[in-house]
Amino acid sequence: MILVAVVSALLLHAACVAEAQTLRLAYYNQTCPSAEAIVFDEVQKAYKVDNRTAAALLRLHFHDCFVNGCDASVLLESGDNLAEKNADPNKSLRGYDVIDKAKARLELACKQTVSCADILAYAARDSVRVATGWFNYKVPGGRPDGTVSKLSMALSNLPPHNQRNVTLLAKSFTVKGLSVDDLVVLSGAHTLGVSRCGTFQYRLANNNDKGMNATFRDDLRRRCNYNAANVAPLDAGSQYGFDTSYYANVLANKTVLESDAALNSPSTINRVRQLKNDPSTFMRSFELSMGKMGALRGSSQGKVRDNCRRVRV
Repeated sequence: MILVAVVSALLLHAACVAEAQTLRLAYYNQTCPSAEAIVFDEVQKAYKVDNRTAAALLRLHFHDCFVNGCDASVLLESGDNLAEKNADPNKSLRGYDVIDKAKARLELACKQTVSCADILAYAARDSVRVATGWFNYKVPGGRPDGTVSKLSMALSNLPPHNQRNVTLLAKSFTVKGLSVDDLVVLSGAHTLGVSRCGTFQYRLANNNDKGMNATFRDDLRRRCNYNAANVAPLDAGSQYGFDTSYYANVLANKTVLESDAALNSPSTINRVRQLKNDPSTFMRSFELSMGKMGALRGSSQGKVRDNCRRVRV
């Protein structure tokens, strides 16, 4: 059984590497020159209306890539409500309307040319760009759209937010060919956004939770006020700034999710300290880790959808 698991992991990693080799920069320069500009324009317009958009689009891309690779399967809808977006961890996902608007414009400009998967990848990059006002990195294109979206796959592939053991948490990454360092760096995206109190309320009832600062716990109790629908920032004090304060909060035991608290562990704490103290290193590392995650691919070859919410027949 162990040998089978190892072989399966190696095959999956090989598939991801092969996919990365098919992606290339400026992928639509000849077939749809305005592709990336159109996506950025829609992200920027949405961000000006609601600055929570940046966190939403980043999360949407993450949740897509961890389930059968970056194939936009998280956008698909099903009549039986058993698609990825119907899984409990995905019910709070937002940003679908931004992707829809970008796709509609791209279909008018270059019919059935730009994949929904690439739109998601570009939108995630552009979310960081609008949140910082300056940080922009290159993202290759060439991801085909998947044709399968299953609730069960989301439940079995997404990293658990309530996992405190960093070794077990890292397995959600290493099984996909990512590293423990990618876990630490990509978790930095939690410098943006909020979490509903219902997600972490169980931690507020535990005064013995050594991974949560006591004063911070009391602040969260007041904020949540026993209402699961209330929200709290993932990065206390800086929920709209794409910066390294998230790592300062990890070190201070001021994180709402156990998966974030897990990074304050002997095997990862030195890297957390480095990223906290060196924003330029964080930015460079984030670009590299996003590139690795953005190249994840499953077995489905797929094709470009004309509507991101349904499979083209």
